[in-house]
Amino acid sequence: MKKHDELIKRIERHATPAPEGFADRVVEALPAWRTAQRRKGWARGRSWLLPALAGAAAMLAVMLGIDRLRSGPDVPAASHRVAFRFELHAPGADQVELLGTFNNWKMGDIVLEGPDVSGHWTATVELPEGRHEYIFLVDGERWVADPRAATLRPDGFGHVNTVIQIYDDNNA
Repeated sequence: MKKHDELIKRIERHATPAPEGFADRVVEALPAWRTAQRRKGWARGRSWLLPALAGAAAMLAVMLGIDRLRSGPDVPAASHRVAFRFELHAPGADQVELLGTFNNWKMGDIVLEGPDVSGHWTATVELPEGRHEYIFLVDGERWVADPRAATLRPDGFGHVNTVIQIYDDNNA
C-alpha cells in the first residue's frame, strides 16, 4: 500500500460527522433568493455559465504562459540545472523525504540519505534555476521546514514551506 493511501485512511478515521440537523440549518440560513433560484431549477439560472467559461479559459491561458511571463523576453527560460544540497538534522528519525515544487510535492520521490553518526540526513538534487518551495517529511507524519532557511511561507494547510532561489553562478 502506498504511503499516501495510508495517510488518506488515517484522515478518514478521524472524520467527525456533522451535528444533527446541520445541513437543514445551513440551508435555512441562505438568503431567500438562493432558495428561490434553486426552486426554479438549473435551466433558468444559467446566466453564470458564459462568464464562468470565459474565466476558466482566461485562467488556462495564464497558467500556460506563466513561465514565459516569469522569465520575460530578454531572459532565457530556466534550462540550466544546479546541484543543491538539502540537509536536515533529525536524530532518531527512520526516514526523511523531500517534497517541493520541483517534484510536484510527490511523497516517496526524494528520500534523503542518512542518518550519519550525528543524525544528519542529506540529498543533493539537480534543480532548475528559479524560485522553489519545499518541506521535509519526517517518518511520514511530521512536516518540518528547513530550520536554516531565511525565507518561509505558509502553505495554506497549516504548515510552513521553505523558499529558495536557485542561481547558476557559472551561467552569469
